[in-house]
Amino acid sequence: MYKRNLLIVFSLFSALVNAQSDQKATAILNKVSKLYKSYSGIKSTFTITTTSAQGKSTSSNGTLWIKGSKYKLDYAGQEIFCNGKFIWTFNKEDNEVTKENYKIKDNSITPNEIFTIYNRDFKNAYEGPTVKDGKTYEVIKMVSKKKVNYSYIKLEIDKSNNKIQRMIQHYKNGTEIIYSIGQFTPNTALADNFFEWNASAHPGVTEVDLTKK
Repeated sequence: MYKRNLLIVFSLFSALVNAQSDQKATAILNKVSKLYKSYSGIKSTFTITTTSAQGKSTSSNGTLWIKGSKYKLDYAGQEIFCNGKFIWTFNKEDNEVTKENYKIKDNSITPNEIFTIYNRDFKNAYEGPTVKDGKTYEVIKMVSKKKVNYSYIKLEIDKSNNKIQRMIQHYKNGTEIIYSIGQFTPNTALADNFFEWNASAHPGVTEVDLTKK
């Protein structure tokens, strides 16, 4: 009987801790969401580091511009323009641009989602603070409620200003992808047409329109 009561108490305590953790994660993410929604536009540099299960790492740098649901991405030899309706992918090496209807894909994460990934359908849990280079970061683990090709995501959020510093994506095969924020410029003035392909500014580029069927 004693063991049974102890087990019940332990189970209730664990449930209470998890509930508190979820509430804290939600409170932190609400602050993050409020902050980023207050910006009229964002320009940010970033680094993506991919580490295989065997420990081999590769890194690439890029630049990201965001305005609401619109974004532009310059990364890995490509420029991607998205106005919220269409997405243009310009491959610089092939000198070709592809236009498609924009659709969020559950199984993929693009750098522009670093600042909005928490809006997806996740179970969130607060994992506590971590200190790096004298700064304290709140760590939140996010597990998708939908079927995805990764195990979970962790966000590291600067406690002093509620800004996301890193997003870490873990895969079941041991691969890890880290999105690290570099120079961050909020309230950047960006015209709507900045997020659309400008054919006249790119003479000689082959255009492939996949929106027409």
